[in-house]
Amino acid sequence: MNPRIAILGFHLESNSFAPVTEERHFRSLCYREGEDITREARKAVSGLPAEIPAFYREMDKTGSWTALPILVTAAEPGGPVDDGFFRSTLAAMRARLAAAGKIDAVYISNHGAMVSTAGPDPDGELYAMVRELVGLRTPVVSTVDLHANISERMVANIDALVSYRTNPHMDQAERAADAARLLVGFLHGKKSSRAFVRLPLTPASVTLLTREGPYADAIAYGQTKVGRGVLDVSIVGGFVFSDTPKNGVAVVVNGERGTDVRGVALDIGARIWGERKRFVKRLTPIEDAIARSRRDGVSLIWSDAGDNPGGGGTGKTTTLLRTLHEANAQAVLYGNFYEPELVAEARKAGEGNTFDARFSEGFSAQPKVKKLTEGQCVGRRGIWAGRALDLRPTCALEIGGITVVCISKRKQCADPVFFEMHGLDIRAARIVVVKSRGHFRGGFDEFFPSERVLEVDTPGLTSPVIERLEFKGLPRPVFPLDADAAWAPKAQVYE
Repeated sequence: MNPRIAILGFHLESNSFAPVTEERHFRSLCYREGEDITREARKAVSGLPAEIPAFYREMDKTGSWTALPILVTAAEPGGPVDDGFFRSTLAAMRARLAAAGKIDAVYISNHGAMVSTAGPDPDGELYAMVRELVGLRTPVVSTVDLHANISERMVANIDALVSYRTNPHMDQAERAADAARLLVGFLHGKKSSRAFVRLPLTPASVTLLTREGPYADAIAYGQTKVGRGVLDVSIVGGFVFSDTPKNGVAVVVNGERGTDVRGVALDIGARIWGERKRFVKRLTPIEDAIARSRRDGVSLIWSDAGDNPGGGGTGKTTTLLRTLHEANAQAVLYGNFYEPELVAEARKAGEGNTFDARFSEGFSAQPKVKKLTEGQCVGRRGIWAGRALDLRPTCALEIGGITVVCISKRKQCADPVFFEMHGLDIRAARIVVVKSRGHFRGGFDEFFPSERVLEVDTPGLTSPVIERLEFKGLPRPVFPLDADAAWAPKAQVYE
């Protein structure tokens, strides 16, 4: 057997409160077509979403197969995708699929929390397009981020949907391998059955960690259900900032035909709903964070939680920086500020020199240029370990006792390499501040155990204090915004 498997991908986590994500944002991060995908997937260090190379590796283990690479594109988390670009990309995918000849199966690598300027469910449109083109008998599997917002249309148009199980995301490769194995099973005759439950629960992402806490417990419970016809259980936390009718913690049970996937999904859903109050968390006020740093005498890492570029934040807010500067904080590292114009000015000044710097949000200083780089690096730990990264030109600026890393391409500070590439010693810092919501935990845990992590209440497009936001699309009532929200247990089954 030499199956011909089409491979395509569309990755965007949409924050509906952020500016529109345009074609240039995809082109600057990842836009690959045809055999260029295969070449990139087989490199030792790839710039593709991690799932794609992992899918190739797992399929290679199964024996002879033929890859039909279609189109893979990805952008940093941002606002709704420009619908014109989405339509043109969908059309390009359709054309390449139609021209591919015989297709035995399809793998879709997808984030799953995309919205467009024209509608709330472009991911569902993508899945429906693929199903329409390849027909009902061709197996289709997808992988999604655990921050996906799952729609009925998504589950209805695939044979299995597999989500990450770790946050910070450390298991993209493993989940892609799971998807490949499921696909091979379908190619050998297994028949799919899926159950889908959506809960009226839209927690902030700070409660969706998987090392400990309510979400970790939910995922662990779900995995006890695998076996006896249940092939995979995916519990998808969602991304509340997408603000869509398909928001809500989702349970997808992938099974073989004849398995009671409905009962399993309802059981898991009831358990999560019964513990919904655990999905509420209080952040640390800035003043309390400063007081603790002065009191405890140990180094701490702070999450600038309101401005996470990994959730659509601008990477430009300066409220916390200003407060630290006014408090004369010492031995502080702070990254990453998305300030390309400031980087350009630093390059003109040169290393070792000072210049008049004005950040985008009005904070001014006369920093010393400590280090300049071209921004090329390879991720060392966490979600980007082993991945080729391009931050464009960067600089490290000394502002009193604070050293700030500025970059020219927006990226959350989730990997120690962003400081280390500038010659900065993380172990020597008293405070490390990262513009990252949670993925920094997977990169910086070698320096900071969980008890030395503070999630600081800062303003921005990704503030976990969701009561401050004006939602328009969420299904209401929904917990925790509505304390009286109720769930009427029901599950949809697709075969």
